[in-house]
Amino acid sequence: MAASLPWRRAASFEREPVREPGGPGAGRPFALPPGITVCDAGGGSLVFGDKEGQIWLSPRSLQFSSFQAYKLRVTHLYQLKKHSILVSVGEDEEGINPLVKVWNLEKRDGGSPLCTRIFPAIPGNKPTVVSCLTVHENLNFMAIGFADGSVLLTEGDITQDRHTTTQILHEGSYPVTGLAFRHLGKITHLFVVTTENILSYLLSVKDYPRLELDTRGCGLRCSALSDPSQDLQFIVAGNECVYLYQPDGRGPCFPFEGQKLIVHWYLGYLIIVSKDRKSSPQSECSGSDPQNSDKQILNVCDLHNKVIVYSSVFDDVMDVLAEWGSLYVLTKDGKIHVFQKKDTQPKLEALDLEKSVAMENLTPRNGQEENGLKKQVIRVGTRKSQLARIQTDSVVEMLRKRYLHLHFEIVAMSTTGDKILDTALSKIGEKSLFTKELENALERNEVDLVVHSLKDLPTSLPPGFTIGAICKRENPHDAVIFHPKHNGKTLNNLPEKSVVGTSSLRRAAQLKRRFPQLEFRDIRGNLNTRLKKLDEKEDFSAIILAAAGLRRMGWENRIGQGALAVEVRAKDQDILDMVSVLNDEETVLCCIAERAFMRHLEGGCSVPVAVNTMLKDAQLYLTGAVYSLDGSDSLKDTMQTAINYSQQNEEGANDDTQYVGITATNVPPHAQEAAENLGVELASLLLSKGAKRILSVARQLNDAQ
Repeated sequence: MAASLPWRRAASFEREPVREPGGPGAGRPFALPPGITVCDAGGGSLVFGDKEGQIWLSPRSLQFSSFQAYKLRVTHLYQLKKHSILVSVGEDEEGINPLVKVWNLEKRDGGSPLCTRIFPAIPGNKPTVVSCLTVHENLNFMAIGFADGSVLLTEGDITQDRHTTTQILHEGSYPVTGLAFRHLGKITHLFVVTTENILSYLLSVKDYPRLELDTRGCGLRCSALSDPSQDLQFIVAGNECVYLYQPDGRGPCFPFEGQKLIVHWYLGYLIIVSKDRKSSPQSECSGSDPQNSDKQILNVCDLHNKVIVYSSVFDDVMDVLAEWGSLYVLTKDGKIHVFQKKDTQPKLEALDLEKSVAMENLTPRNGQEENGLKKQVIRVGTRKSQLARIQTDSVVEMLRKRYLHLHFEIVAMSTTGDKILDTALSKIGEKSLFTKELENALERNEVDLVVHSLKDLPTSLPPGFTIGAICKRENPHDAVIFHPKHNGKTLNNLPEKSVVGTSSLRRAAQLKRRFPQLEFRDIRGNLNTRLKKLDEKEDFSAIILAAAGLRRMGWENRIGQGALAVEVRAKDQDILDMVSVLNDEETVLCCIAERAFMRHLEGGCSVPVAVNTMLKDAQLYLTGAVYSLDGSDSLKDTMQTAINYSQQNEEGANDDTQYVGITATNVPPHAQEAAENLGVELASLLLSKGAKRILSVARQLNDAQ
């Protein structure tokens, strides 16, 4: 649920000291070598550096080995998780002269690992103290942060001197306190956090464009990158809250007071080491001895369910490491403590108390709010584009008018489709381009419902989700917007070879069939971006957009998405009941028929399929068509079915049955079933006439282009 709810508590982990594995000291608490100053883990080893310049390696058996890496001291270590490559920073001579060394732990040079590369870590030939270090798991990027606010970026094979480039990526006034690479698909970002701000750099395009995400920062070791279970978000722990970031903006935040010392991500859990007791709600694990009030508290946090699954007091934590499926806490007295999940602990998904409390009393109350009762928070997910926000605002406003006792909070985020703008939608080859990130947030209970343009939702939803409401459809037609120099013209009288932009294969195929003298090219971006490309450049003579989207943006004078869908968790009956008031019966039936038609044809962004519906005089009319990519070959037909609203539900009928992913409890099930059958029957008719051949060729040609 919402981040404003209090943290719950559990005891899901067990803590015990690591003991000597064998020999004379077997059974005694294990002790680290003296003088350890820095550590890391990965590749099947715990790795330590000391103030004498040695690097120590420990396999799971805790049989330590060491080698002399520097003449003076080791200051930073980064062990790759999936490679036997270790990167270190240290000093061979007095003064500020940091040296980076790259080690291949599988190869030997005498008795030591092979050092494959050495270079000075000096930004702009001005010696300064290294503050942090990170390496891309693909070994093609390395970033080094400095106390003077600089970030040095190395691109290429970081294990070799040849074929790499090193440059100053970032210069600022505040010390760099954390770095993290985020890699998704073909897109790589670098997060940079300082004491005063947070930035992201896009490394997959030329000139590395940057974006400032926030004007707050954090201390050293107080940031981490989550795993895919938390959507690879950059986590920054301030003294009052823990903040989560995507490369294009801030996501949810979680109140968590206390001076943070260490933040670490471990198998879906956030580990926080804080300085004072305010940072940890009292738990059965932390005790209540007042003499512990100034000691360090380690909390293991489940952000998905907002539960602190373990709390424990330590005297002086050096670092937190994760390897071999376990969590290790190192203290400055040289001891190691291991944390493991209890085998008998029930899954946290069963801890649903907060949800049951938050979802009480969701039925409309005619505008009356109970005295003294704090409004419950309903979080609504949406994309970040201006049109998406306008559409979501309209849905939220309808809900607010009906449920005056609830507070609705909008959570905006970017999706894969928003981030990949240089490739046609039909070429990306991934479903749920504009919905996956929103559905991930819905699954993690970070939002309670999501507003989509219905056209963005695949006809088969992931398990556990349903469309709980479809709002009244606006104008479903397409609109032609002309370049200012062609005002007053039509597509028919544009000069030959004029270029028309569209992101839809269906639109392009239909227009190629009608206007073979024109050229059609893909155009990506939100409405603002596409209109700017049209008006400010000479690339396009016209573009095709959705009329509904233009109207919602207030741009009717330049003449979309016709229907808006609200996606929810399928088993969240309270939210389903709440959003059902948004259903427009006619639009629901039309959309069920259309989605059934599309699903039976396996239509989507990669093939040109068109469909249109009309409900008139209790008859539902469905027209569907398929096209070749150039529009020269096509099939089109129309079917109809009767919709009987007066028919009563059978006794005991299930009102929650999904029809092509839609759960509309206030629309007669027999009417929904008739609409779905109509879509399937029309698709079957076109398939019998040769639609499969047309679509198969279209897919092959689209993939080959």
